[in-house]
Amino acid sequence: MVEPKLVEELVLRTGVSRADAEAMLAALGDLTPERVSQASRPAGPWREAADPHEVEALIAAAEQHPLGLDFLLHGDQAAVAITFQVHAFSVDAARERLGRRAD
Repeated sequence: MVEPKLVEELVLRTGVSRADAEAMLAALGDLTPERVSQASRPAGPWREAADPHEVEALIAAAEQHPLGLDFLLHGDQAAVAITFQVHAFSVDAARERLGRRAD
């Protein structure tokens, strides 16, 4: 079980839903040192390329989400990734793509 005060603090600090906060904290609680070590290894020279289809789907989802594109563009990267259940690299790529659209 996830501690309610920790869930509330995460909700307040990130703006994610209570359900998303609970899911994230539960997933973090399941991590073992071995899994963290494997997950922290870079896939490429410094970052993994984001799937272009996932980036477009993320932008479309953000357009329909109550927090909107502003949350995608300016929200905490981890909170955005958790809310939309995508990798942080996809959040970066979506922000870059939206920045190019604005130019």
